[in-house]
Amino acid sequence: MDSNGTAQRSANMPLLPVSYNPSISNPHMSLSITSRFTAKLVLLHRILLFMLGIITLLCVAMATSLVLQPPKIKLNSLFMSKINVSNTKLGANFDVAFTIENPNLVSWIRFDRIDGSISYKDNPLVTYSLDPFVLGLKEHRMMRVKISVNGLQEDQPVVKERVLEEIRRQREDGAVNFSLEVFARATYRTGWWGTKSVLMNPQCLDMRVVFLPKVGFGSWISGGPMTCAVPMLID
Repeated sequence: MDSNGTAQRSANMPLLPVSYNPSISNPHMSLSITSRFTAKLVLLHRILLFMLGIITLLCVAMATSLVLQPPKIKLNSLFMSKINVSNTKLGANFDVAFTIENPNLVSWIRFDRIDGSISYKDNPLVTYSLDPFVLGLKEHRMMRVKISVNGLQEDQPVVKERVLEEIRRQREDGAVNFSLEVFARATYRTGWWGTKSVLMNPQCLDMRVVFLPKVGFGSWISGGPMTCAVPMLID
């Protein structure tokens, strides 16, 4: 009787609900969910690293472009004609052609004042000045300077007798070395970053000018344009 009563009570007792968890009942599904989550994290990490690399490159490029670079100057030709060298004076026509380029990506260059000279062993033979001009971003300009001296102009340097004697002797030997030097004051303008004043001293040294025998004509001999040194000092 007791066993029948117990069996009856067990039959009448309600069964407790059993919860269903797929991840517990199916370990392969749990592993798949974890793998997908890990893959998304790896992809997100790679995207963030890529964006960080791009931002770093942009910052480096911007910082580099903000560094003021001096202009590039190349001497293309130098001719001399009607040369007359005496013990007291030098007469000649000078014809110089050169190219000047602004290598900066974000800076304009305004040349406010340009004074140049052609010299022999640090002795100025002739001086000249150029009008102010502006070079835009990555712009280059061909320039030509023509100067005539007769040894009588008050605005030209007085050449010493010993220097004239050396030039005359070397000319008779067939060639003379000259140098071209420029002193320039310029202003760099860089967008929102304002302006900066600089001093430049471009130099084209040891230009060997070969003269035709018994003819007052000479030309600079080279295998191509000469790149001039351009020391620059921020004012």
